Amino acid sequence: MRDMVLVLNFDDAASRAVTRKLRSERVLCKIVPGQTSLEEVQAQEPLGLLLAGGAEGRNPSGLDERILQSGMPVLALGDAAGLMLSLLSGSAGDIVFQSAVMPVSYRQSPLLEGIDDGERMLACVREFHLPEHVDALCSAQDAVIGFAHDSLPLFGVQLQLEQNDPDGSQILRNFALNICGCTAWWDDDAFVTRAVEEIRRVVGGGRAVCAMTGGLDSGVSALLAFKALGSQLKCIFVDTGLLREREGDDFIAFYRDSIGMDIIRVDAQARFLEALRGVRDAEEKRRVIGSLIRRILREEEEKIGPISALIRGTTYNDVMFGNSATQPALGGAPVIEPVRELFKDEIRRIGDYLGLPSDLISRQPFPGSGLALRILGEVTEERLETLRAADAVFRTEMQHTPAVKRLWQYFALLLPLPGDEEKSVVILRAVHASERSQAYAARLPYDAMENVVDLILRDQKNVCRVVYDLTPSSNYAKVEWQ
Repeated sequence: MRDMVLVLNFDDAASRAVTRKLRSERVLCKIVPGQTSLEEVQAQEPLGLLLAGGAEGRNPSGLDERILQSGMPVLALGDAAGLMLSLLSGSAGDIVFQSAVMPVSYRQSPLLEGIDDGERMLACVREFHLPEHVDALCSAQDAVIGFAHDSLPLFGVQLQLEQNDPDGSQILRNFALNICGCTAWWDDDAFVTRAVEEIRRVVGGGRAVCAMTGGLDSGVSALLAFKALGSQLKCIFVDTGLLREREGDDFIAFYRDSIGMDIIRVDAQARFLEALRGVRDAEEKRRVIGSLIRRILREEEEKIGPISALIRGTTYNDVMFGNSATQPALGGAPVIEPVRELFKDEIRRIGDYLGLPSDLISRQPFPGSGLALRILGEVTEERLETLRAADAVFRTEMQHTPAVKRLWQYFALLLPLPGDEEKSVVILRAVHASERSQAYAARLPYDAMENVVDLILRDQKNVCRVVYDLTPSSNYAKVEWQ
């Protein structure tokens, strides 16, 4: 068995929250689809399973019910607790109360060790009808909100894990450490050691190529590969001309000039501008840019010769939101994705562990297709220059305000003025992020915003308006406009 817990995903936000909390307790866990079969679960040999459901009173489905009879410890959270109960011949009835602070009482159980009766914020609690062999664990106003099987290691609670929630974290610790038998071994050193060993195992005595974008994800992946392979690693940086101000030069200055990585810089701005001529649709821009990047990488890989693996900076958010690439390396060589199971904050922490400078670690999230997706219309060299300058002004001003510590992302977009495409509108976007991956517009200092507007209008003569976007986003992937 592997010293880890699998999180079966019945709600994206809940799965991310549970995974982050467990990893912060140094317990290794991985997210897999809620419909994962028993055979697929057993192939990964976890010590236990978490069913992560939301708090909306929904009826998730698709769990392989054989999992509940397998003998593995299983904890169902939120709406997934009702799913587990229904598969145990019980039922989850009507919603009895929703989004309320309630006194909760607990019974003695290994799952609830160290937790005292007290008030909790409860969200969308449904009436549970318990079948034979299932006992109540906790209740609120006579409503059962948690249960356990009397002979199988099966538990369900409707409690939602809140941010900075010690009781919720204690429940997860009790389940992972005391019930599943996991150990608290997962940390930055353990991750780096495993990643380096895996890269060495796959590459062996051959050579690997890392396709670098200039961003954090591929940069940390390249650092891990460089630590594992040294001179066996060859990196290709396709400079599309779609990066923010000075990013390409800063990237080369650190990775090639400071630490000595072998990097081929391909200056391809002219090719990308030509390929994007007349293209206005966001999806078409993605297709054109992705296709050309793959073509250039193929050209460079052919020059390098035979390789044993391709290193790629795919992250867990890429996987969750469907942005992960599937293109194999030249000649069918395997693809290694060292940070595939990490969230952005975890990648930043690994970057810090590996010695990445703070300005590269704190760099803002960025679309894979670059500034092309932040120009709402045709991409031209003039518009790129205008957007780069406006974005630099906004980011510089934000870095000098106390508000920056609470911002998850902030950037500028460019919109050609309808009716006069020689003129442009700059749109500013700044958001806070919540525990459930929602993003809300930030309340920025008015003086700072006035200064940003003044600098943009003064230096960019083709910009006629500067506006601020107050629209909330339901998840991180929708913060961007396209």
